[in-house]
Amino acid sequence: MTFLAPMQLLWLGLLVPLVALYILKRRRQRRVIGSTLLWEQALRDMRAERPWKKLIPQVSLLLQILAIVVGAIALARPAGAGSVPSGAWVAVVVDTSASMAARQGNSTRFTHARDAALDIARSLPPGGRMMLVEANAEGDVLAPLTSDRASLEQAIGQLQVRGGHANLEGAVAVAAERLRDAPGGSHVLLLTDGSEDGEMALDQSGAPVEVRLVRDEAPDGTPAPFVNTAIIDADVRQRTGEGPDRCDVFVRVHHHGAEARDVFVSASIDGREGVVASRRVTIEPGATESIVMGADLPPSPDGRAAVVRVSIAPGDGGALDDDLSLDDLAVVPSPGSRRLPVFLVGTAPRSVQRVLRSDADVELFATSLTALAERDADEPPLDGLFLYTGDTPVVPPAGDSVVLAPVDDQAFELSVGAEVEAPRIVTWDESDARLRFVGFSDVHIGTMRPLEGGAGRVLVDTDAGAAVVSVSRPNGESTILAFDPDRTDWSSHTSFVVFFRNLLERARARRSAGGVPVAPLGEPLRVPALDGEEVQVTTPSGRTLVARSRGGVAIVEVGADPGVYAIRTGDRELHALRSLLDERESDLSARARFTRGGNDTRSALSAPREHRESWPWVAGVLLLLVLLEAWWATRAPKRIDPSKTPGPTKISKRGDSDAKAAPTAMGSGGASA
Repeated sequence: MTFLAPMQLLWLGLLVPLVALYILKRRRQRRVIGSTLLWEQALRDMRAERPWKKLIPQVSLLLQILAIVVGAIALARPAGAGSVPSGAWVAVVVDTSASMAARQGNSTRFTHARDAALDIARSLPPGGRMMLVEANAEGDVLAPLTSDRASLEQAIGQLQVRGGHANLEGAVAVAAERLRDAPGGSHVLLLTDGSEDGEMALDQSGAPVEVRLVRDEAPDGTPAPFVNTAIIDADVRQRTGEGPDRCDVFVRVHHHGAEARDVFVSASIDGREGVVASRRVTIEPGATESIVMGADLPPSPDGRAAVVRVSIAPGDGGALDDDLSLDDLAVVPSPGSRRLPVFLVGTAPRSVQRVLRSDADVELFATSLTALAERDADEPPLDGLFLYTGDTPVVPPAGDSVVLAPVDDQAFELSVGAEVEAPRIVTWDESDARLRFVGFSDVHIGTMRPLEGGAGRVLVDTDAGAAVVSVSRPNGESTILAFDPDRTDWSSHTSFVVFFRNLLERARARRSAGGVPVAPLGEPLRVPALDGEEVQVTTPSGRTLVARSRGGVAIVEVGADPGVYAIRTGDRELHALRSLLDERESDLSARARFTRGGNDTRSALSAPREHRESWPWVAGVLLLLVLLEAWWATRAPKRIDPSKTPGPTKISKRGDSDAKAAPTAMGSGGASA
């Protein structure tokens, strides 16, 4: 049982003045009478110092109290879901895709679904049990079958819109599996808006399935129309030959609606004021507009690439009024500055230095292991590509690094074997991005020390062992070459230059992406961090999330909140980008088809179930109480039987009554009372 209008219970406050009327003494009026003999009792009452009298239970008071209580309960609209038979189990599956964040009245579709789940949890009958399943990409069980109302409400409170697509069929299958041995009357309840492509067979789950569409409907039962203008793609590319900061911003906007709409498409740099580019466009219903805007995007002071915020606003300059706000903003990394610091630790081979110097966007810094170890702990960490020649540190640096011809018996996570003369290259991994357009068929190696260990991925293999190995870790990536390029003929091949250019571009891409892989909206953040290290994340809406790394990665669950996530782990500051760039999720129409026995069915579909309200019964009780009070107030007084009336009272010689009867004579003179 719940109240749909609990604020109406404030009418119970009428009980206070009602009771006050029954305990407050009357205020008499002044009248001229012949004698005060008959008014002694009234005079004593008026002389009382307190204005209140003792509350005397009366039938009329009780009836009026009951009328107020029942009336307030009726106005509060008591209701119950009543959808679970006694002793039955119900598995509630809640759709958490991005379209569930669509506006519906003063709330959202997701809020309606969550409220429906709460109603079921709060109205479980005796013996009833409920489980909660989140229909995301996989179908997670948030609460197993239980009758504990508190734990169910806590699990429902953890639900949030995730973004992306929801695997409705998989989530229903998970729920139906748990109801395999359920008692009669048990069923699966799917709460969704149906904004998914494809067909879902309801008779393959093994348990009765009810689909409740949580969306507005027109009076004829068809889905209500919606309006949504969405950014479905965004990208930023550098213009060739016009300076390192001149870029083109590419945006694709799609409009769902019955009428054309004027919108402003604007681009700005995250964390900076002002707009760097803007364009006004008119989009026809169901059309997609492609927009290209030129913009100057200077990098941040630390040399990192800027993050571009692309947003849409109405042509009149106000707030965009559509049914889904998640797709009105997109954040993408810009080419920004291609400047890449490269730290040469040790004496790098001349052939490698020539390739690095040929890239105008590379800044070389010569240093040593000793100088790096002596850096003050308060100084910000170096950010760029580290290239080690010979000696390597015990702990690899954060970010990308390259090791050439290691001299120790250990190179990071790998073991280094004994020197081998003239090994022959047999295979190389052409699928790796670093070996794109790179071949080793005509390359000969003078000497090398083979790399061993299962921690890396072999990129180039020889008959004597691994020659090039990649080691990936949560906070960076290392490419280790077991030989000195100057002691090979590889430096005379074009593939040598291409290989190191690929390494530089890979490092630039990681640096501009903020250190955390870009993923769709709602995907958990996979933050690289040392094992056991605390990771603090600030969401675009300002919430602070804390997680701890396990196995070198901290998994941070985030909801559908587009924008830039600021991340701090140890002495590093990273960021992650999340945007809803999915035309299907921006389409809020009901497209899912539910079938039973291979045929379309409406029997399993129901609109948002109305509460089974009991206020009419309460109102009936109120009417009965009012009629009873009216009858009691207007009832005829009880007649006195004259035969039972006492006879005359004998008066003594002094005129006093022998009994405590009221005087029958009136004194002379006037008095006022």
